[in-house]
Amino acid sequence: MDCRHIEFSSAKSQQRIDSALRVFPRDLLMRLFAFTLHLLGAPRLGIAALLGMPPEAVKTVVRVAMRDGFDALRDRRRKDTIPAASAPKTPGLTARRDGQWIVVELCPMHKSLRIPVSSPVLAKTVLLTLVNTELLPLPEAADVLGLHPAHCRVLCRKLANQDVAEALIDKRRGQQQDYRVGPEQKAELIQQVVARTITGKSTSSQALASVINERTNGQVSARSVRVYIQKLGLGRLKDTLPGLIEEQKKTLGVAELV
Repeated sequence: MDCRHIEFSSAKSQQRIDSALRVFPRDLLMRLFAFTLHLLGAPRLGIAALLGMPPEAVKTVVRVAMRDGFDALRDRRRKDTIPAASAPKTPGLTARRDGQWIVVELCPMHKSLRIPVSSPVLAKTVLLTLVNTELLPLPEAADVLGLHPAHCRVLCRKLANQDVAEALIDKRRGQQQDYRVGPEQKAELIQQVVARTITGKSTSSQALASVINERTNGQVSARSVRVYIQKLGLGRLKDTLPGLIEEQKKTLGVAELV
């Protein structure tokens, strides 16, 4: 599309932008401009300079818009952005949460389908299938399932092309055994946290991982140290251990006098 033959008015442009800013948040409007200029063939660096955006931000705007549609241009971290346009609702079919149930109302037949909230895969299967068959608006299904519309859209595409097991069931299992953090490393971790708390030395995960690996010939990462500090409840020692030691010293002092 070649727009070079069109005459643009800077005055009218400013008026129209000012009017648009009464409806659209400024950041959203800038993202729309960036995507439009990209479609018109403008170079990324030129778009960034014109709109006062980093070139990488322009690249991100184009990528998410092409992947998830215009809804993805909204800043999902903010609550003051305009709501996504709701898809037209099919009369007679609604979905809602009712306590521990997800209820799909089939109004023409005066019946309802009740799905336990405790069965998330079943709930996703039913509601996303209704979305894919255009019987239920995507925003409504996303709201009932507690999902972001963009993520809900991705799941709908997966369900349309794959079986339920492949599309909706999370197959991530994580580490099933303590391969690198065995009893020796755990004992050393407890010992080092206690000793370093008493002596005032650093109990950072990096420092602890280094000394544990040195003393046990292990390969424990700082992240693993943080995980096991939380699992073993060692994070509270810094607040409680000094007081306990002082209390024990006083008790020992009384016992020696007796």
